[in-house]
Amino acid sequence: MNPAPQRLDFVGSNVANNLNKAVAYYQHMAENMTADEDPHVFMREAISAARTSLEKCLRGYDSFDALAFIRLAAGPWDFTDLRESESQIESSQAAQDVVALTLLGMGLPRQPLTGKNSGQPNPAEALGLAANIVTAARTLALFRGQRANQPLGALAGEFMGYELSVRGRQYESIAKEVNTELLGHPAVSSVINSVLGFTLDDIRAVREASTALMNERLFGARDRLGEASKAGPPADAESFRHDINLMMNECRLFGAVSPADVAERSGVAESTARAVLDFFSTSRAAENDVNPVMRFVDGELPTPGGCIADQDEYLLLNGFLSEDELRRNLERGLIAAAAEKKNNAAKMWPKYDKRRAVYSESKSANLIGKLLQGAKPHWEGQKYIGPVDTNDTPSLGRDSDRTAVVTDKFESDILFLVDGVALCVEVKAASITEKSRGGNAQRLAKDLQKTLKEGNEQANRLTRLISTNGGVWSVEGEWIDLSSASEIHSIVVMLDDMGPLSLSMNVLADKGIIESDEVPWIVSMHDLIVISQTVDHSAQFLEYLRRRRGRRLATMVNGVDELDMFMWFLTGGMYFDPEPHEIAKHIPVESPIKASELRRFEEQPRVRLGTLTDPLDAWFYWQEGLSKSQVVKPARQEQPWVEQYLSASEATHPPGWLRFGADLVGLSESAQGSIGKNLKAVRRAARGGSIERSLTTHGASSFGSWLLTMSVAPKDASTDHLAEYMDAKQYQTHSDRAMLLLYQPDGSLIGTRYRGRPQERTTDRDHAVEIAPLRGLKMTFTKLPPSARRSTVRLRGARGKKKL
Repeated sequence: MNPAPQRLDFVGSNVANNLNKAVAYYQHMAENMTADEDPHVFMREAISAARTSLEKCLRGYDSFDALAFIRLAAGPWDFTDLRESESQIESSQAAQDVVALTLLGMGLPRQPLTGKNSGQPNPAEALGLAANIVTAARTLALFRGQRANQPLGALAGEFMGYELSVRGRQYESIAKEVNTELLGHPAVSSVINSVLGFTLDDIRAVREASTALMNERLFGARDRLGEASKAGPPADAESFRHDINLMMNECRLFGAVSPADVAERSGVAESTARAVLDFFSTSRAAENDVNPVMRFVDGELPTPGGCIADQDEYLLLNGFLSEDELRRNLERGLIAAAAEKKNNAAKMWPKYDKRRAVYSESKSANLIGKLLQGAKPHWEGQKYIGPVDTNDTPSLGRDSDRTAVVTDKFESDILFLVDGVALCVEVKAASITEKSRGGNAQRLAKDLQKTLKEGNEQANRLTRLISTNGGVWSVEGEWIDLSSASEIHSIVVMLDDMGPLSLSMNVLADKGIIESDEVPWIVSMHDLIVISQTVDHSAQFLEYLRRRRGRRLATMVNGVDELDMFMWFLTGGMYFDPEPHEIAKHIPVESPIKASELRRFEEQPRVRLGTLTDPLDAWFYWQEGLSKSQVVKPARQEQPWVEQYLSASEATHPPGWLRFGADLVGLSESAQGSIGKNLKAVRRAARGGSIERSLTTHGASSFGSWLLTMSVAPKDASTDHLAEYMDAKQYQTHSDRAMLLLYQPDGSLIGTRYRGRPQERTTDRDHAVEIAPLRGLKMTFTKLPPSARRSTVRLRGARGKKKL
């Protein structure tokens, strides 16, 4: 009998609605295709038909007027009431790009300025047809990927579809921060200026001046018209007509700039302003060139660029010189100049590449250190000896004969060792190539081999050495003791945005890109910065890392954005019940696994992750001045007693502050609440008395078992016995770690005691604990440890609009 199909849950805003749209789209395709028709041919014909209709809609209008008017109509100009979860392709930057590409394919038709009503194309019709092209191109990319005879074909198609339709994938403030630190560095600035003829400061000056000119012209005309309408018939009819014409007809008057205007406004030389505008602009194609829309469909031209040039006019497009595309665009320019042997670019590229790597590693270390309460790396750029064959890992222990195995020299980018937690971090600064972004599955595999596979192998090699041997040998032959690490995680940080690639661990594992038993956390620099600015407690970061690296999560969740995953965690989700046998290993009482427990585990639904970043977007947009609404930062809610422990332990970093803090964060809301309720009862019992009162609970996960004792001691009560009790109870329950929290009756946390490792088993100790006055194991383990699943979603913050 065939098993029942696995249920699919939708998490996030508008997921089901988007899926219904996709189903309707494919159903429409099926109804309009003949039985023997090739879907690829059908889609290309549909794109050609939409392009023909769009050309008809745009014909007879000046290209610059039409584009400036459509940008004005589509916006967005203010992000206060906009939400990514409610975004439509029709109003996206990608659709506006397709309109621009269509006009370029038509030869960029221009009309002379007359000052008269020249009319405009219907923006709703134009953007609707452009949206049809974007949707069809994205669908065609998925079909192409599915058909490709390559292991990563389907993923390449998905990645291409993402690149075709997504714009503005980074927050402006964070992209600006990275660009300032990397592209604004004197060594890099010198390279860019030498090869391309301008600097990052020049780019920003041109953008600010161009945008200011556009806004002054557009909103100046709007404001003058508003004032005139209040005052009655216009005193200066000619000025009134000019402003109406500027806003509604000849929109190039506000939407286009000249190098001279920009130079005068920005203070940069006119030749520099022209160099910037020329570099980031697109002009009409040669007569025999492939149509720009079809180049877009085939992934050869992801966007038209920051502006469109025609003689001395430069029409500003939506996303003009946006910070999140600057680095990729400049790298394209440096690579192209090197290929053409211009301005000594071939010798300049290695200089830039080296600085890019140094910056990426340094930035990653600072960000992860920030997430760990300012911790410094245990090392950076450490060279060590490792086995060529990972099966030889045990032969590289401190007391092993290293001459018996074949070794090589390896390098670890960053290692953190904090409170028994080791984070092995590898950083990859190289960019995903344009061929990969354009859907070339073979090139994508090569890029991922160089980045993700190599980074994972490097991190995994070190984690195996630490977990197996408790340390590594330096290339100088010195033993580096890392035996304090009880929990080890691997992280791969990418300077590039990875889109759906970082959430496709199951595909990467199946296709051999990720070969380790444990999956690394793959995160872009941008998303790492966001998380570092959002997480309230280091223990929350560690718990996120624990869940994020779970192979079950990697195989059960489908999505395109790491920040959606992160927000899922903040709202109390991102949790799958562990395998019952895995939990049973941590419980020292034999109890048969019930069939219902196994069935519940096996029948957990897969998750389709939609948009969850609206509150995060709103917070960033308020900070960046793009929204008028003040918004509170999103935060993961913990019960008061957990919040108290996290804040107090982070202030002094007592043993267990990080690792046990993550254990508490991992509890469900109801479990945290139940423990907090019991703690209040113990506090009440201790008031007015002379003896301490305690409660003990336990938990287990794939990261081992833990024991928590919470004691409330009146002023004169003795607590000398608590350490002995805690040790005996940890031994009895076979717990990997144990924490004692000591409170006063008023709820003040006055002390902690932590054991971060399991105790060695001995016959004498077994006997001593057996006769100790402890509750028996069967009574202690009458039920499974508290669950980590949170039944409710609570989040501080408001909703907002992300980027299109």
